[in-house]
Amino acid sequence: MDVLLFTHDPDYATAAVAAGVHAIVVDWEWSGKAERQAGRDTQINQGTDRDLATIRRAVGERVICRINNAPGRSHDECRRAVALGASEVWLPMVRSVAQVEACLRSLDGGARLGIMAETREALRLGREFDQLPLARVYIGLHDYRIDSGNPGLFDPLVDGTIDRFREHYRGGFAVAGVTHPAGGRPLPQRLLLAAMVRLEATFGVARRAFSADLPAHALPDGLTAIRREVGRLTARPASEVAADHAALAAAMAGCIDPPEPAGALACAP
Repeated sequence: MDVLLFTHDPDYATAAVAAGVHAIVVDWEWSGKAERQAGRDTQINQGTDRDLATIRRAVGERVICRINNAPGRSHDECRRAVALGASEVWLPMVRSVAQVEACLRSLDGGARLGIMAETREALRLGREFDQLPLARVYIGLHDYRIDSGNPGLFDPLVDGTIDRFREHYRGGFAVAGVTHPAGGRPLPQRLLLAAMVRLEATFGVARRAFSADLPAHALPDGLTAIRREVGRLTARPASEVAADHAALAAAMAGCIDPPEPAGALACAP
């Protein structure tokens, strides 16, 4: 399982890639986000052209840029991200195949395209996404929770929503976030990793706690621990997979979302 990291810190990015992080994500997404996520403890990074150029110099081609999905912005940002050295672009808040196809045309082969499935419409389009030349799909639980009105952030991991999507979309895939297997709150990271492995996730996005859990000097050991835990989980017998899934559901049932802002439930950006 590859690990991808959101950061605009070139020193930490360099250390992370040297330790085994697969790619660094520079985050340009901001349009409409403050209004959409009002009252939620989410993260709005407002990255710049300079951030992308700086990270590109630091880590080479292992750089992804998340753009805005907004009329009049996506095309220009696709082209600009490629010009500044992004090898992959992420389109967030996808609601239709047409949006994805338009972004592919804008990129015109200059970079790969990943998308973020974080709306009700996107979670119904797994079969269609499977037919497109996508690098990966990341399911963003924070925005999906807002869009769907789900009471719990992690409900889609146990209510069949993501299982149904995964039945149809078989490409590069991730959900939730990763950090050291011994970390994670309110849900233990090991249970989230177990869910990711059960869903055949091919990559993981570092949780917001990742840099606190793993300062630069701890990155090599931390990433090794993640890889080892993923290997162990991959080798589980079916009975243990089922037991871990039940344990995740039980842990979720025992979690009560704190009043907004929901800081304790924050996972991936």
